[in-house]
Amino acid sequence: MTQDNGPSDDVKRKFREALDKKNAHGGKDVSDHAAHSKVSGSHGPETSGSQQMFRRKSGG
Repeated sequence: MTQDNGPSDDVKRKFREALDKKNAHGGKDVSDHAAHSKVSGSHGPETSGSQQMFRRKSGG
């Protein structure tokens, strides 16, 4: 009695179909909101008016 340790042909077929479906659009963004950025508001030194000053903590 031999036991097959690998995935069945049905599982392989399902994964192959899912991969083909994923690659069907050729890398294009198929989402509804392609024109909008995921970043709602940027922040940091590049957007602030003045350069940020870093000071070493004094005392103990």
